[in-house]
Amino acid sequence: MILHRLSAAFVAGAIATSAAMAQQTPAPAESPKHSCTKPGDHPGALASETQRRTWQKDYVAYTDCLKKFINEQKALAEPYVKAYNAAVDEYNESVKTFNEQVEKARRP
Repeated sequence: MILHRLSAAFVAGAIATSAAMAQQTPAPAESPKHSCTKPGDHPGALASETQRRTWQKDYVAYTDCLKKFINEQKALAEPYVKAYNAAVDEYNESVKTFNEQVEKARRP
């Protein structure tokens, strides 16, 4: 993010705008939780082949479930991340333009 020196008037306006926006922003919903079933402890080398295969199957199901949950959450978040990035870009461009205009106005 680009940082610029801001005038007192701009900072006051930004604070007022931020306060107004904070009132418009809905409270965040509770974070979703996955429903994946974690396998128990590894049965160890002395376990039967069936026990090791069963644990391996449970482990694969668990990690596949987590990957699916992660991909679903990423897809849900993507439009918000894009909106966030667009707002950051617009903010940086606006501050840059504002500062250029202020500097230009200061020159005789």
